[in-house]
Amino acid sequence: MISINELISKTFQALKGNWLQAIFVFFIYNFLLALVQAIPGIGGFLSLIISGPLAVGISIYSLNIIKDNFPKAENVLDGFKYNLGNGILAYFILIPIIVIVGLFFTVIFVIFNFWIFLMILSVSYSQAYEAFTSTTDWAALLTPFKLLSFELGFIEPTLLILFCVVSFCFSIILPWIIATLPFAMTFFIMAEETSIDAWDAVQKSWNMMKGYKLKYLLLNIVLIVFFIPLILCTFFIGLLWVFPFSMVISAIFYQQIKINASNNLTVD
Repeated sequence: MISINELISKTFQALKGNWLQAIFVFFIYNFLLALVQAIPGIGGFLSLIISGPLAVGISIYSLNIIKDNFPKAENVLDGFKYNLGNGILAYFILIPIIVIVGLFFTVIFVIFNFWIFLMILSVSYSQAYEAFTSTTDWAALLTPFKLLSFELGFIEPTLLILFCVVSFCFSIILPWIIATLPFAMTFFIMAEETSIDAWDAVQKSWNMMKGYKLKYLLLNIVLIVFFIPLILCTFFIGLLWVFPFSMVISAIFYQQIKINASNNLTVD
C-alpha cells in the first residue's frame, strides 16, 4: 500500500489541469444537494432519494480524473442513467448503519474527552474539580473560562480551551468517519460495476476495506488537520478545493486497494 504522502502527491498530479473543472463540478454537486434539501416539506426525503445516484456519479467523475479518462461535468448525473434503483437502495442501506454506529462512537468520544477534561481540571483547578465531584456543580466546569485574563493567568486556561475546541471537533467529526470506514468504497464499486446489486456493493466494500480501515482513518485525520486551518483562514472559501481533493484522494485509495486485492488473488 502506498504511503499517505504518495497518496497526496498522486492526488495533486491527478488534479493538475483539472482543478477548475473539478471545483465547478463539486460546487454544482453540493449546490444540487442543498437546493433539493431547501424544498419545503419534501426536501429532506428527496435529498435521500438523489444522494445515492449523485454519489455514484461523483465517484465516476473522480475515477475518470485519476484514470485521465476525459472527466466531464455530466458524469455527476451518470448515477441516474445506470443502476438507478440500486444507487438509491445503497444509500438507504448505509444511512441507518452509519447513524447508529456514528452516534455510538460520538457518545464514546464525548465521554472520553470529558474524562480527560476532568483530569486536567483536577490538576490545574482542584477547587473547581472538588466542587463538581462533591456537589455536581456544573458551573464549576466553567472556571477555566472565567479565569481567562492576563491578571489571573492566561496560558493554562487558553490551552484548556484549545483542548476543548479541538476535542469537540474530533468528537463530532471522527465518529462519523469511523462509522463510514467499512463502507467508504461502496459508491466507487458501483461506479465501476454499473449492474451490481446495492447489498453486494456494500458487502464488497466491507471485504475490500479489511486491513485498510486504519490507513484510511489516518488519511482522513491528516486531511482534517490540514484542511480545518485552510477552511477557517479562507473563511470557508477553501472548501472549493477541499471537496474535490478529498474525493479524488479517496478514488486513488480505492484503486490502490483494488490493485492490491487483485495481486493477492494472482499470488494465491
